[in-house]
Amino acid sequence: MRTGRHVVHNLHVHWVFVTKYRRKAFTDAMLTCTEEVMREVCGDFEAELKQFVDDRA
Repeated sequence: MRTGRHVVHNLHVHWVFVTKYRRKAFTDAMLTCTEEVMREVCGDFEAELKQFVDDRA
């Protein structure tokens, strides 16, 4: 929960990142780097990254 002078809000975001045509375009190194960047950005916004899933089955 975040509060302001006249507001209280709780924002949840579900973000799905899909490559064009669902090709297997990401390597393990790319996914690791992407997760690190997302965690850093979330930290800058005082947000929490609850789950980062690689679903390349």
